[in-house]
Amino acid sequence: MDPKSGRPRGQALTAPARALDLAAMRPWTRSPQLLKLFVGQHVANGLGVAAGVMIVAVAATVALGFAGGFSVTLGAIAASIGDFPAPLRDKAKSMSAGFALALAAVGLTLAASHWLALEIVVIGALSFVGGLITGLGRWALATSMQILVAMVLALGLPPTDLRGEFGLLALMACGGLAYIAISLGVSRLIAASDRRMMTSESLRELSNYLFAYAALADAHADLAGVYGRVIRQQAAFSEQLQGARALLLENPRATPERERLAASIGLMLDALDALVAAQCDLPDLRGLPAAGEWMRRVGVLVRATALDIQHLSLDLLAHRAPSLPKDHHLARDAVRREGLRLIAEEDTPADVRAAVGRTLARFDAARAAIRRLERALGDTGEAEAALADVKLSAFRPQRSFALRLLRPHLTPASPVFRYAARLALAMMAGGIVAAELGGERHGNWVLLTICVILRAGYGLTRQRRDDRVIGTLVGCVIASAAVAYAPTWGLLVVQAVALAVAHGFARLNYRLSSVGASMMALVSLHLAEPDFTSPMIARLTDTLIGAAIAHLFSYVLPNWEISEAPKIAQRLKDRAAAFADIALRRAAPDQDYRLARKDFIEALAALSDSAARMGDEPRGARRGLDELSAMVVAAGVAAAHISAMRLDAMQPDANEPLEAERAAAGPTLAGATPAPGSRLAASLAGFVAAANAYEKAAVRQADLREA
Repeated sequence: MDPKSGRPRGQALTAPARALDLAAMRPWTRSPQLLKLFVGQHVANGLGVAAGVMIVAVAATVALGFAGGFSVTLGAIAASIGDFPAPLRDKAKSMSAGFALALAAVGLTLAASHWLALEIVVIGALSFVGGLITGLGRWALATSMQILVAMVLALGLPPTDLRGEFGLLALMACGGLAYIAISLGVSRLIAASDRRMMTSESLRELSNYLFAYAALADAHADLAGVYGRVIRQQAAFSEQLQGARALLLENPRATPERERLAASIGLMLDALDALVAAQCDLPDLRGLPAAGEWMRRVGVLVRATALDIQHLSLDLLAHRAPSLPKDHHLARDAVRREGLRLIAEEDTPADVRAAVGRTLARFDAARAAIRRLERALGDTGEAEAALADVKLSAFRPQRSFALRLLRPHLTPASPVFRYAARLALAMMAGGIVAAELGGERHGNWVLLTICVILRAGYGLTRQRRDDRVIGTLVGCVIASAAVAYAPTWGLLVVQAVALAVAHGFARLNYRLSSVGASMMALVSLHLAEPDFTSPMIARLTDTLIGAAIAHLFSYVLPNWEISEAPKIAQRLKDRAAAFADIALRRAAPDQDYRLARKDFIEALAALSDSAARMGDEPRGARRGLDELSAMVVAAGVAAAHISAMRLDAMQPDANEPLEAERAAAGPTLAGATPAPGSRLAASLAGFVAAANAYEKAAVRQADLREA
């Protein structure tokens, strides 16, 4: 009998124990994807945008009649495109600047509308500016769309004289400013709710990471594929945290609740650190028959932890002091019992005992970090302790409209410049096609399809092309049914819901967003002209034309991922060297370690995103994809060993040779032969070898192009 587990050595779980496991697994049928789709800031944001636009539209129509109200509504729509969750000051600045650029785009488009040649030139120039402005950062995509969509809306307006143009701009300005005022007022009122929702979504991404992580315990799963999924989900978590930092680290000590939510960012990363460290020995242990039962329980533990954090994310939305489920320790206890049994077995090899012991300690550290996260979300004192030595302003991203930030992109070698030129050429071609089709009912929909589909990367363009076509088809069918059978008040409700869906899901699920956009356009057209025949076929035709143009121009001035290989590889190697140098320094300040960790995680996320984009490119452009995938896995393994070395060294009874490992890490990352017997040095050498292979693949591709 095993004294620790109370059952014969090597015996599998009893039937009642297995029944308990199965009962615990029933809640796992809850879909993280559905939860992400229907619970989040995007839902509240979409509903808020729809409500704001409808308020402005109804008030303007009552006061000015349909014609005047329509112009005011266009202004509100143009302003609403830039309305996404952000700190109040950043939102006010970006929405105002974006709307000013949108008004300028409308004015230029109206002025050029009397001469077709000039109109095509203006379309190209405004599209180039809209593409170039994305060089300010990912947040500037909304500003880019404000320019492009406002221009397209102006192209659909009937011709008028100079006085009419100024009158239209004045009414649009009133509508946009009214919407911005409403949006900022509502944002101030619900700011606390926004911060809680942002924290909840960050916890949910951490939970999704754990769902992917659990496959590491499955001996039958392909290890490289599992690592790829784990790192992709880690990249999604990193992207979510970038948004969370912007919102939660604005004046974080203003109130106790702000302080608690701000502390959650660092504590989530502490938990991630321990979980990454726990990966080190799992690849070796997962293939050992003697460890089969223990690995099965590890999988149960990781999935149970994912559900615990998912529960915490939802509980945060309902309670001031959220809590983990009361039975959250059961899976951990089961893993510990089986692990101690393995360690106590006389025939267990020494290296396996050591690996199991290390992994148990690292999972304990992860659970402790999660418990501390739970306490900090409800206890200001715990949050203050977590933030004691951290300078939070160093972690908060800053938005800027400084034109000097665009200077590096004013060259044909820049991916941003190439995207801007590609977009301008595609929109000019779309303008010519629209002129041949005749009538604003065709022109603006073709151009709108091009500007919302065409993106900097080929893979994203292809995905949005498919989503746009399918979404338009579904939206047209739903809208046609609504127009045929719904009363006028029902159509107003459909219009509002469609606007909420179109805006709320624009970033999360473009197919759903396209459904909403098509419904809104067709219902709005029917309400404006009830006697006009439903243009369902025309909309589908225009969508297909616009999608075809966007697809063709995605091959013009392309920027394939392989061309960025040397920079991506070198940047990640530099971040890895900095991370190892700080992490392996016992006396390194916590602030320095957190910054180095953040930089490395973001660089790894960029590498993972690059691999995903390359996988969506045409087969002939996927040069070096295998090498890139290998580099992603090697970087994840190296990160696990760096985190594990630091975590083990920080234990009270640790005797880890941290300084010796640090001294060996630098030369290894520089290409020197790794120190014998060092698992950390071996993992770093593997990462360097993978990075070098990727760089060589990029050079081979460059040589092929020149030849």
